Amino acid sequence: MDEESSVGCIDGERNPISISEDSNQRTKRHKTLTAQDRISALPDSVLLDILSSLPTKDAIKTGVLSKRWTSLWTSVPSLSFSDDSFANYDVFATAVDATLAQHTAPKLTKFFVKFKCHSQLNPRLDAWVRSATAAKVDQLSITCFRDLEKKFRIYVLPQHLYANEFVSELNIFSCHIKPNGLIRWSSLKRLNIRISPLGEYALKKMLMGSPSLEYLEFCTCFWPSRLDIVSESLRKLVINKGFTMGRVVRSSRKMGRVPVFVLEMEIVAPKLESLEIVGNFKRLKCRMKYMAALVLSIMSLKYLPSPLSKCKSLTMKADMDKWDLPGIASLLQSSPYVETLVIDIESSHRPILEFLEKHYLNSCNYDEESHWKSTETYFNSLLLCLTTVKIFGFEKRLFHIKEVFILVVRFLLKNAKVLEKMVISEPRVMKYQIGDMPYEILQVTQKLLSFPRSSPHAMVMFTNFPYQKNDL
Repeated sequence: MDEESSVGCIDGERNPISISEDSNQRTKRHKTLTAQDRISALPDSVLLDILSSLPTKDAIKTGVLSKRWTSLWTSVPSLSFSDDSFANYDVFATAVDATLAQHTAPKLTKFFVKFKCHSQLNPRLDAWVRSATAAKVDQLSITCFRDLEKKFRIYVLPQHLYANEFVSELNIFSCHIKPNGLIRWSSLKRLNIRISPLGEYALKKMLMGSPSLEYLEFCTCFWPSRLDIVSESLRKLVINKGFTMGRVVRSSRKMGRVPVFVLEMEIVAPKLESLEIVGNFKRLKCRMKYMAALVLSIMSLKYLPSPLSKCKSLTMKADMDKWDLPGIASLLQSSPYVETLVIDIESSHRPILEFLEKHYLNSCNYDEESHWKSTETYFNSLLLCLTTVKIFGFEKRLFHIKEVFILVVRFLLKNAKVLEKMVISEPRVMKYQIGDMPYEILQVTQKLLSFPRSSPHAMVMFTNFPYQKNDL
């Protein structure tokens, strides 16, 4: 009997079950080896593209697959580092140092680093940025998160970064931009700056030193009181919120001496095709020159409503603080045919960096009561179709939104002439006996039920059971 025929035999008798099991195992092994061979047959360029889509720490782990993979990651053209999964900054920095020491790719398409700001990390970060620029990096992203409990200064970009002829996209998050000399970014096309202080001369140097710049975005930055944006190549400009460092002092009998942050802006960009200015600006003066390419502009201002919409169902996700009221009013004014209005408070809430929020709120004096009274006349002929209002996330943020919440509900009840029902979720009113009900919830609930209603059929209901939002 040959060797193959004896497989699965016991005392000279053939065991068909064992033979079947061995055959299945051999088939599985063959398929596995075939699949491995197919991956191994791919050229290095394809494998490097695959590894480039992974975080660098995961790309390194593939080195255990086979000898071919052991050093393959060292040639990936994209490096991505984040301190999220490291015990402390020193362990993270050591890992990045070791990775860069072994990396051999002569050209980088992307270099991304995200970390919590720490003064002892700055010299090593300078070295990492230098390694990236030495490899002629195309896309460079530096994200520095500040720990509000620790008084670390934000990271200051190294001076050698300001003279770079290869980078085409630069993303800066919470870094200080302080060039000592001229900036030379001859290939830069996209520049994104977030939560960073930005001096007048730094901005001027960036624009002068970026002759190919097409996309420029500022998000929640500290600005001087005047911005001059002059660019022959710029095609899209986004200004999303911000805080001016210059200020004037206004006297008020009611509030005394109040700082008022003023932003003056002049834009000279003949090729600009898109301009977005988003945020609550107390005083904004914007002058635009030579804007021949800017052919379409949709603005939503205090006295200029958004374009009318024919939608019958409208969902608004808002934090329901007083800064949201102008936007809520604008949406309602532009939606005269809406029948169902959903206000989602809970799912839209997101924490805001405390130091920016505090800086901004202290500089503004917005009277939400006066604003809504001034817009009341606009709604007399616009809420004629509204029959249903659903509000989610009421109790979770009650103590933060109480006054604004009451204002909006009272306004809707007063002006929605065909309203049939208003459903307010999650107060859990029915779970409490009247004597045990939290006083704040009981007080707000009673107040809502006492408001006058223009519709004789309007009912105000509170839900206190598990549900899906679409079930109401």
